[in-house]
Amino acid sequence: MKVQSKQTNKGYTLVELMVIIAIITILASMIGMGIIRYLEKGRQAKDIYHASLIKDALAAHAFPSDFQGRDMYYTDPETGETEVYRRGWVYVDKDEIRCSDQSTALAIIDFGLVNVSADFEENLAANEGSPYKWFPSGPDGDYVRRSGIDEYVFRNELKVKARNTWNTYQLDVYQDAHGDIYMGASASNAIRTDGHEKDTETASLFAKKLGFYDAKITPIGEQYNDD
Repeated sequence: MKVQSKQTNKGYTLVELMVIIAIITILASMIGMGIIRYLEKGRQAKDIYHASLIKDALAAHAFPSDFQGRDMYYTDPETGETEVYRRGWVYVDKDEIRCSDQSTALAIIDFGLVNVSADFEENLAANEGSPYKWFPSGPDGDYVRRSGIDEYVFRNELKVKARNTWNTYQLDVYQDAHGDIYMGASASNAIRTDGHEKDTETASLFAKKLGFYDAKITPIGEQYNDD
């Protein structure tokens, strides 16, 4: 008589299955967060690279003593002294690039960061040192429109790539009463409602990534490096 041994095929209990599912969920979440952080760092690096190109373009441009920037007043919080600057900017968000005046627009055009026709560039250069701000009659290359505050608006791949770190950044150029040029950078990740919300943490992070360690941390568009 052949005797068969009895085998017990014990499966997982409900509690064991729940523990396994929980572990898998946690591991998947950790891997997913790691991938998201990795992708965001890549987007940050792309923005910093583009911003550094804008910084170099502004630094290389010969701004005229009467360039068409906007007058601004900066009061030093430590000394209480107020200084007057002529300010220009290149603002970048997730949709477009905006230049405050003909000189900042020429700077990024000459550096090859935006493309326009030869006539467009010639007209900007011809009016750079005059109080008259020339605008084309319509779109031209990367130029798409004139903003409500007389900025030159361009669109190309230079726009903001980061999704969680900042949604806007800006490179500023300042000219003092002696004609000396100062530069700065700022950024914000705040939801924009009426103007720009102050975002000191993001502004500081962005400025430092561009090498502006001594820049004054103020709302986007009002920051400068005093070196």
